[in-house]
Parts: sequence; C-alpha cells; structure tokens
Amino acid sequence: MSTTTTIPRGQLKGAIIQYAMAYVEKNGYKDLNLDTVSRDLNVSHGAPYRHFKTKTDLLASLAYDGFNDLADTQTEFLSRHPEGSRDQLIALSEAYVDFLVRRERLYDVMWDFTWTPDINQETAAAGRRTFLIHIGAIKSYIDTQGLDPELQDEMAMNVWAFLHGLAVLALHKEAIVKPTPERLNMLVRSGMNAMLDGYDQRRNKNLH
Repeated sequence: MSTTTTIPRGQLKGAIIQYAMAYVEKNGYKDLNLDTVSRDLNVSHGAPYRHFKTKTDLLASLAYDGFNDLADTQTEFLSRHPEGSRDQLIALSEAYVDFLVRRERLYDVMWDFTWTPDINQETAAAGRRTFLIHIGAIKSYIDTQGLDPELQDEMAMNVWAFLHGLAVLALHKEAIVKPTPERLNMLVRSGMNAMLDGYDQRRNKNLH
C-alpha cells in the first residue's frame, strides 16, 4: 500500500499551486498534469481534483498570479517617471522585459490561452488589469504630447504587438534574439523610440 503525505487541512490548494508554479517555471506547462501533482506531492490521486477539476483550472491560478505580478511591475515602473512622458512609456515597455526575465516560463501560461470570464473570472479580471494599465499609459502619453486622441487604439495595439512579439521571439527563438536582459532592454528602448519618433512626425505634419 502506498503512503500519502498529510498536508495540513486548508493548505492543500496552496501546496498544489506552489508545486505547479515551480514545475512550470522549470519545465514549462505542457507536460504538467494533475496526476503528476498528486504523485510528486505524495497525496492521494483524487486530492488535486477537489480543488482543480482540470489542468486548465490549475493553469488559470498560475496565470492569475502572473497577471497580478505583471500589473504590479507595470505600476512600479510607471511611477519612476513623469506622467505622460516618453520615459514613462518606455518604462512601461521595460516592465515587460523585467517580468519576462523573472517569470519567463509563466509568460506562455498567460498568453497561450484566452482567459475569458467564462473560463475563470478572477484570471480574466487580472489580465484586464494589465490591459487597462497599458491603455492608461498610452492615453496619458497621447494627451501630454498633444497627439490625435484617435490614435489611442492604434498606438496601444502597436506597442503591445511589438512587446508581445519580442517576448515570443525571446522565449522561443533564443538563437535569433540572444535574450540577455541587457539586449532585451536595448531592443525595447530602440524599438519604442523609433515608434514614438514616427508618431511625433505625424503630429508635426498635422501642425503645418
């Protein structure tokens, strides 16, 4: 007969999340499953299923943690610079690099799935928080720099596409990007400055 570990009452869910987070950050999420969790935690086979009906439910908890970490990082980086400044918008982008370097394996859990409220309301809300911070910084930049307000959606998508694309390449095409923290920050700063220079030129043309 196999033995099982007695995890204190009320602490099993936290232990499962902690294990899963460590597993994902070391191995990625694709091979993670609830049977592996029960085996490695040495608990009964059915124990994880009392808290997470499916692997997706467990991953949603990890993504929730990731989105909140990213949002906190965005907020902290934005606070370092004047509201609506170019430096602040570049800092928003550097927050993505900071998160990517610290939590690289978790990034795929956050973005390989579409975390809608019908899948997990808390995770969807956490993801929306990062989006609203992103949009708020873009709006502040546009207002402060005197750009056309109608550019907000376009700029928000361009900045996000640039950052997300760079993150995916850094994670999955390391030979191309060579993703050291210094190189990623250099790429972010040069790419963002080039993009913002383009928007400044459009503004200046409209003034003449």
